[in-house]
Amino acid sequence: MDKKTITAVCIDDFAIKKRRSYGTIMVDIFTHQILDMIDSRDYETVCEWLKSYPNLRIISRDGSVTYNNAITGAHPEALQISDRFHLLKNLTSYVTEYLKKRLKPQVSIQSVSQEIKEVETIKQANENRKLTLKEKYEKIKQLSLEGRCKTEICRSLNMDIRAYDKLIAMTPEEREKLFQTKNMIIHEEKVKQKMERINEVRELKRIGLSNIEISKRTGLDRKTVRRYLDENFNPVHASYGKKRNGKLTPYIKTIDEYLERGMMGSYIVEKIHEMGYDGSSSTVRHYMTDWKKRRKKYYDRSREDGTKTEIIKRENIFKLLYHPIEKVKIISEKQFEMICKEYPFFEKIYKITWEFKDMLTNKNIEAFDKWIERAKNLNIPEINSFINGVERDMEAVRNAIKYEYSNGLVEGCINKLKVIKRIMYGRCSFETLKTKILQLEKMRLFN
Repeated sequence: MDKKTITAVCIDDFAIKKRRSYGTIMVDIFTHQILDMIDSRDYETVCEWLKSYPNLRIISRDGSVTYNNAITGAHPEALQISDRFHLLKNLTSYVTEYLKKRLKPQVSIQSVSQEIKEVETIKQANENRKLTLKEKYEKIKQLSLEGRCKTEICRSLNMDIRAYDKLIAMTPEEREKLFQTKNMIIHEEKVKQKMERINEVRELKRIGLSNIEISKRTGLDRKTVRRYLDENFNPVHASYGKKRNGKLTPYIKTIDEYLERGMMGSYIVEKIHEMGYDGSSSTVRHYMTDWKKRRKKYYDRSREDGTKTEIIKRENIFKLLYHPIEKVKIISEKQFEMICKEYPFFEKIYKITWEFKDMLTNKNIEAFDKWIERAKNLNIPEINSFINGVERDMEAVRNAIKYEYSNGLVEGCINKLKVIKRIMYGRCSFETLKTKILQLEKMRLFN
């Protein structure tokens, strides 16, 4: 390799032994190939190394002060470009640190969703939980006949798409076997035993024995014998398959109303006991806990004016700093507007972050100085720390906005380097690692 022909590179550090020793790697911006490696990231060593490449004109790097000084010392006329990824990463890290101080892990906002629709969804989900697997399969067949697609059916039945596929792929025999629960098997066994008893009674009657003699011989009551001899007698118990209402069932509607009004659990328990409930208080508490979990979006006792609220996780709000609002599915545009309305500081942070991103994406260097001024006017310590770092490396940051070059190439090469290093772990020196990687580059097997 002729070092005089190399004009544009990106450099970055990598761990030889994490937290102990580090090296520096150089990648050609135009050919995307690893050119060289050294086992240091210190100023003197890096500076001498860069001088061995006499015609470097463009050098992309991260925000390292050491690399900045080394490049300036070796090639003062070279165009230094700060990596855009690291700039964005630093900004969002500072912004997130600030928001963690101002926002709780569970952020409460005024409800903007359609509560009626949400309640209906909850009720539907509760009804679906009560369905047996066989009942769900019957509903699947019904919905399929109506022309519903698989996704719609799974959503309407609160069913996992994998469970749907497994159920549909089964043979009728496999499906029937699957539908049989443990209770059903026990029940069938009991019915079988009972039927044997009925057949025994009917056989004794057929050979001419009276009901009294059958009763004596079998030990059954004469009334039972009479029922067994009835051709219309059904061995299945009349209550089988029917779900009985619990003690709490008549009071569910009242409890829901009290919870909607934000009343305390102890008050609700006392009230329904006065109404005649004679069950356990823990049953009521369990129901209320479950209700709050299902309806947490609308449950917040802190609003004294009775305003309905929603709870949004702070971690989901942070996603708005990394992705456009239309790609953050968990937060709607109306919710985003309400967050900005109730937490004005977030709106300022959001705008300043996305203005910086848009500036980098659109290469709008004219907007840079104005952005710096607006960011300073926010007077937020974390934003100021980021600006201080930008001002220390102002020319390289400006170049990052102007030009397309970035450190993405070297980041990818470092990932490949780490794979080889781990394969050779404990069995080689740095020189062996360097030789192997550069030889692979020559053979063009590495890229």
